[in-house]
Amino acid sequence: MKDRLFKCMLTMLFLSGSTLIFPNNIYACSCVGIEPAEAFEKSEAVFLGRVLNTKPEQVHDGVTVSYRTANLFEVTQIWKGTHQSQMLVFDNGYVESCGIGFEEGKTYLVYASKNENGEFRTGLCSRTEEASKAGEDLKFLGQGKEMNHSSEVNKTIKKYDMEIFIGGIIVVFMLALFIFKKGRQKHR
Repeated sequence: MKDRLFKCMLTMLFLSGSTLIFPNNIYACSCVGIEPAEAFEKSEAVFLGRVLNTKPEQVHDGVTVSYRTANLFEVTQIWKGTHQSQMLVFDNGYVESCGIGFEEGKTYLVYASKNENGEFRTGLCSRTEEASKAGEDLKFLGQGKEMNHSSEVNKTIKKYDMEIFIGGIIVVFMLALFIFKKGRQKHR
């Protein structure tokens, strides 16, 4: 009897120990599936963009510390809420923290909402997904508005050129005024 009890306890110890050695992935969040139409309605910005940069951050609210990732996107198509060529969107970091785990250089379909500070945020439950896996959503959304990055660059260059032109006129005017005053002082 003791031998049988010993074998049973040894088996239980082995099985419970094997869960420590070979753990299953357990995530802290779960999502109720939402359809693309509902995700679109709930989001304040929906766009397709390539990740240019990701940066983990710590946020201190005076009492607790939380972690998030700042993700900078180059926007290529827009369906809702933004007309910027680049967007900064925060998430909770890695999948284990209900974040997306964005990878630099990859393109994503992003559903984002603003938080209480006016920052755009996204997460696992928003339907944000790598573009290659977002076929159902992209079909629902149809053709987005293409971002024309060159026109924004041209506007910036034109604005910069105009500022240089106006600055040049002011310098020429000031120089002419200086020469005019010097000439009047010599004739006196």
